[in-house]
Amino acid sequence: MMDKALQKNLKVIYTFSFFRMFLVLIPVMIPFFIDLGLSMEKVFILQATFGLVVALTEVPSGYLCDHMGRKKTLMIGSFLSGLGFTWLLFAQSFWDLLFFEIFIAIGMSFVSGADFSLLYDSFPQSNHSSRLKANSVAQIFYAKGVAEAVGSLIGGFLVLYTFRHVLWAQMIAGWIPFIITFFLVEPAREKPQNSHKENFVLIWSLLFREKPVVKLIFINLVVWSLSSFIAVWIFQKYWLEQNIPLYTFGIIWATYNLTVAFSGKFVVGLVKKYGSTPILLSLGILPVVAYFSLSFLSGWLGVVFGLLFQLSRALTQVYLKNALNSHVGPTFRATVNSLVSLFFRLSFFVIGPIVGRFIDWRGLSFSFQALGFVFAIAFIFLLLPLQKVLKKEEATTL
Repeated sequence: MMDKALQKNLKVIYTFSFFRMFLVLIPVMIPFFIDLGLSMEKVFILQATFGLVVALTEVPSGYLCDHMGRKKTLMIGSFLSGLGFTWLLFAQSFWDLLFFEIFIAIGMSFVSGADFSLLYDSFPQSNHSSRLKANSVAQIFYAKGVAEAVGSLIGGFLVLYTFRHVLWAQMIAGWIPFIITFFLVEPAREKPQNSHKENFVLIWSLLFREKPVVKLIFINLVVWSLSSFIAVWIFQKYWLEQNIPLYTFGIIWATYNLTVAFSGKFVVGLVKKYGSTPILLSLGILPVVAYFSLSFLSGWLGVVFGLLFQLSRALTQVYLKNALNSHVGPTFRATVNSLVSLFFRLSFFVIGPIVGRFIDWRGLSFSFQALGFVFAIAFIFLLLPLQKVLKKEEATTL
């Protein structure tokens, strides 16, 4: 049986995950930035900078998490995020927003990977199946999706008054995760015993040399996370150009995130019933179809097709993230999760400003088409090889 303290840990992790993603600012963030005088290029520069800072601090914070402990790392990250949302109250310029992004980025780098590592560490290896762990990953994903949806509705309502109301609500919500971390329990686990250099050699070998399946899962998790993340930063610009009323942004964003949350709940069951192949093919096809569709659709029909990104996001984050953590032992789990974020953020640091420049230069339609071609190529050369490897792996375990 699971220790009662660790069983309680799971509920605290779910609650922490909920409030960490309770972001009332997100559904009106781009209009807020534009209201302060930013172009789309500068918006993407901000997000690229955010990604770069996360990239620079991600792996050190993940490695620190494996040595110092999950709870302390989550406390540090949540505290820094609280400071960031407090700073945002005083933001008036691009540079003020840049400092905000840096605060939030460092905070996120400490939290990223530590939450899932704490979740997996809370399960005794001998007593719980991989399916139960996968269900817990889906539960975290569900909690985050519902939180984003509820936060979006509140943000959409508060913006009817002023952006200032949204910022105050975000600041208050931003400190709740820090308070919750005091109730977490640090599970007992084996810590790295080798030198730092030896540890990183072991991690690199695990990811890119020992098991081809781990390398393919790792790369695809980065790529398909990017496919929906890029779209997230275009949505609000697209809605503005389609003359979608600002007060509906919160409702749309909530609908998008509820789609992610509820879709994620069914992923484990779908994999058990149909195998990995339909899941993998779907998570790659959906964003490609969505990008090409949004290049010529307009109005509310385009908003509806944007849901395809959310379905892909649910499949990617629940299935691929669980697949990666299931192939990686507990000793370096936080570091490996941090490496995923590192490569993801570095990729967005390069791609993000290019996408923003294309939008300002050629418009949304051309940019959507270009992104559709890019991810269609990724589907052929990255996702199909992973599908073949996992199908063979499934066959050997039957």
